[in-house]
Amino acid sequence: MTFPPVRLPMILLIACLLAACGRSEPVSPVAAPEPVVAETAEPETEAHDDHAEGEDHHEDEDTAGGTAHVHGLADLAITREGNKILGELISPMANFGLSETDGAFTDVVTAELSGLLEVDGGECTAAVPHPMTDNSGEHTDGIVHFVWTCAKPDDVRLVRFAGFTAFPSFETVNTIYITEADQKAGELTPSAPELSLK
Repeated sequence: MTFPPVRLPMILLIACLLAACGRSEPVSPVAAPEPVVAETAEPETEAHDDHAEGEDHHEDEDTAGGTAHVHGLADLAITREGNKILGELISPMANFGLSETDGAFTDVVTAELSGLLEVDGGECTAAVPHPMTDNSGEHTDGIVHFVWTCAKPDDVRLVRFAGFTAFPSFETVNTIYITEADQKAGELTPSAPELSLK
């Protein structure tokens, strides 16, 4: 079973703005965002096998989402439509331990995606995650779509990024949850992998 892409570019823009500002409180959906200048990441001392040595491979301002391509960093947008919780994770392929040159999910990584993201509460059943790749920029990003069907969607308490163990290259997952009635955002890390939705 395949799922249509759940592209949420405005949600990801809001997530990036919140992360850049260090804010976790709700943002008014009618406020026009001000331009944000991406922070420069410290250069990595160890060269990756799919980048030329000495090349600054941490950032690429030509990515499709309009945000910098930074290894270790990912963006996660969660929303609710009726009794469904939808998620979209955008991450450099390197975070999955994959080559950006090949630009494809392997069967081994695809098998691990079901345990990557969890919701707590709501009596939810997860569909099989749908991975895709975006190689429209100089680097390849992985995009994974998640869908949960919930018997009690109002009872969903939190979302947990459980992939830090299986994929240790993930360092920070900038996460936003947004519905017509609610907005929450936070940085998920190995020591704080959950975002409360209540």
